[in-house]
Amino acid sequence: MCDAAVSRPNVLLIMADDLGYGDLGCFGNDTLKTPNIDQLAREGVKLTQQIAAASLCTPSRAAFLTGRYPIRSGMVSRHDPRVFARTGASGGLPVNETTFAKLLQQQGYTTGLIGKWHQGMNCESHNDHCHHPLNHGFDYFYGTPFTLVNECQANKDPEMNVQLQATYWFYTQMAALLVFSLVLGRTTGLFYVKWKIIAFTASCGILFFISWFANYGFVRYWNCIMLRDHIITQQPIKLENAASRILKESTSFIKRNKQGPFLLFVSLLHVHTPCFTTKTFHGKSRHGLYGDNVEEMDWMVGEILAAVDKEGLRNNTFTYFTSDHGGFLEAREGITQLGGWNGIYKGGKGMGGWEGGIRVPGIVRWPGIVPAGSVIDEPISLLDISPQWLTWLGHPFHKTGTEYWSESSSRRFGF
Repeated sequence: MCDAAVSRPNVLLIMADDLGYGDLGCFGNDTLKTPNIDQLAREGVKLTQQIAAASLCTPSRAAFLTGRYPIRSGMVSRHDPRVFARTGASGGLPVNETTFAKLLQQQGYTTGLIGKWHQGMNCESHNDHCHHPLNHGFDYFYGTPFTLVNECQANKDPEMNVQLQATYWFYTQMAALLVFSLVLGRTTGLFYVKWKIIAFTASCGILFFISWFANYGFVRYWNCIMLRDHIITQQPIKLENAASRILKESTSFIKRNKQGPFLLFVSLLHVHTPCFTTKTFHGKSRHGLYGDNVEEMDWMVGEILAAVDKEGLRNNTFTYFTSDHGGFLEAREGITQLGGWNGIYKGGKGMGGWEGGIRVPGIVRWPGIVPAGSVIDEPISLLDISPQWLTWLGHPFHKTGTEYWSESSSRRFGF
């Protein structure tokens, strides 16, 4: 790293969701158009061996926020689901964890999170919001507390507990068939059954249906919501304008806080399934819905960077782009694959230690500090990023292990 003095630069962090290592032009893809991210790589440094702390959203993001292994904060599970599967689920990133947002907030930065959280919301009740982003160092939050699932798009097949739902439907249909048979037998005289028994059987079937459908039949309404701080702004989320709203909120935050310093963490909903893409980008790519979504994401990144330039903040802004983990190879719609491409690496999202699930693209731009067009081939973890750039900014992060990139090492990590 150059020794030039840096005075409280702005920090812009952009994290894609489920983006494959091989989905960007600057990382070897010659069939998807990502000109804005490619330009960002030319203007900064490309991190070719960057590893996520986990191959799933919740633990990987917890590690990124805290600089600690997710197991230390209780954000890892051996059992399914290994991520928060519902907005109303109890638990989340402990409030006593120190995030990079908390540290910068204490140093006078205005901090904002736009987009996906997925670190839990509540403790004891459905609205105590003890794990809310505002309790983790962010002054402003606009986005979804959960994540995107197929149920968020009305015309998609369900994604959550599909086999269990099918079992419940089967038993519901059997209960309905039993009631129909009892009524038919009674009315035709084939056999005698008291109406009270028929009514009781029907009531049990209805109660059984309500008990499970209340949980799964309203997934879109309960899980797919947008918040501004603590206030629900959309329930359910309207995916047709989600991208434009995330973009508008991001650029507005930059404009409002151009006097700085600010931290803006843009946690994109792209390119997570169901890969909803606006009409402008629908059908533009050579790779179906997923490719369209990647190219729309690239456009969004370009617009956010343009907002930084418009306010004259480029030279005083540390910009970082990455993904939370590798592409979702198993995401399919019929015979169409909806997940990303992880290049030469085997495996993908959720696949344990397979490198395709944890190898992620990384780009850093910091004009005057980071040499443009450079490449770092040394192994780097998402765990390291926050402690490293906070140290560069003069805000040392807590240390929970040994700093193997020491100043005396010939393999020291630096620019």
